[in-house]
Amino acid sequence: MKGLTHFCTGVATATCFTQAMHMSMESSSLILLLGGLFGILPDTQDFKLAMFLAKNDYIIDPATPEYLLDSRNPSSIDAQKVADKMAEAINECWDTGKNITLQMHTIQMGADNWRQYQVGYDVEKNETMVKLGSVVSMSQLPVHIEGTELTGPKEGRGKAKCKILMAQARPSSIDIFNGPSFLFTKKKEGVNIVFLPWHRQWSHSATLGLIYGLLGWLIMGLVLGSFAKAWIYGAVITCGYFSHLLFDFTGFMGANIAWPFMHKRLEGGRFLKASNPLGNLFVIWGSAILVTFNINRVATPPVFPLSPGKLFGFFWLLPFFLIMLIARISEEKKPIAGMVKKSKLAIKSIPLILLLGEGWREKVQETKKRTKGIRRIGAIIYLLLQLFMRGKEEETIAEAITDEQTMENQEDFATSDSI
Repeated sequence: MKGLTHFCTGVATATCFTQAMHMSMESSSLILLLGGLFGILPDTQDFKLAMFLAKNDYIIDPATPEYLLDSRNPSSIDAQKVADKMAEAINECWDTGKNITLQMHTIQMGADNWRQYQVGYDVEKNETMVKLGSVVSMSQLPVHIEGTELTGPKEGRGKAKCKILMAQARPSSIDIFNGPSFLFTKKKEGVNIVFLPWHRQWSHSATLGLIYGLLGWLIMGLVLGSFAKAWIYGAVITCGYFSHLLFDFTGFMGANIAWPFMHKRLEGGRFLKASNPLGNLFVIWGSAILVTFNINRVATPPVFPLSPGKLFGFFWLLPFFLIMLIARISEEKKPIAGMVKKSKLAIKSIPLILLLGEGWREKVQETKKRTKGIRRIGAIIYLLLQLFMRGKEEETIAEAITDEQTMENQEDFATSDSI
């Protein structure tokens, strides 16, 4: 998810605590923002600390003389040399059995321009792939700059000695900000590739969330002079942090939830991709609905009498479905359909969610008539969404992880700005 999305979910989680709501409404406390700050903190730790602490065995900077045909011309990059160096890293891992980390760098062509290029792995031929592209702006749009035409080979392939495992299904596109890193680990069948090995490790652990919550409780206990009153700060911090982990697990890359007791990431639920705009909008809008519900819950008297089932069903799930319906019949439907495909399990639960609320289950048993409208809406949504999920090819995990890396590289600076 994007940084703004994580911030919103952190704030929404904090509103679930009645005491935090009263503190915000009665004494202008900023405790809700504390939940948002810790909701965005895991990614900030990654992009501002973990990324720079990561150790790299191979660093490929295509704009350096090692990869240039003419050391004075940054447009004379030899794609074959880059591909061979990538293959060399894989071969060293296979020969020595050691874990090898490879970092790819961007190619800056000016103050606000970069040479775009792609790197990937061919699992059929066990080769590394490099393809040089055009110069792009900060908006990642091609720009023409006199004298930047490529003079060397635009494509290159390096041969690995072993089988390449778990590679990306499509190349990583490298242009602005920073390039990806890969961890090569030797397995019995070949060399396994771990994408962004420093990302979502210690920074995304439930253990760290608990530690932050404990520290927040202790610090505020000393400030307030009462540990009994300070518990709410620790609870908001921990739950805000956990909200980030929860929504990261709706994607593909997952997180190392049990660090330091576990040393690798658990795979996500594969419901949606982190870069999906509708998925982020859905979560942000849901967070806004949750905040509204909690404000109404603590208000005296409540502003509106809607039950949770009606509120979330009619003002969150139903509008979201209508957006998908419009997008499905329009030309701009691909990202929407892809998100729906990954959200199959969650979507199937919509009829049940709509029936939850103040005594809905008992009312269903007593009479079908009282819930006829809600049940019909749930049935219609369920049946129509089944139509969305037909005839769509499954995307591979690696494709979605590539999208996560691309989006999160671009979010690098935006994440800290949100804080």
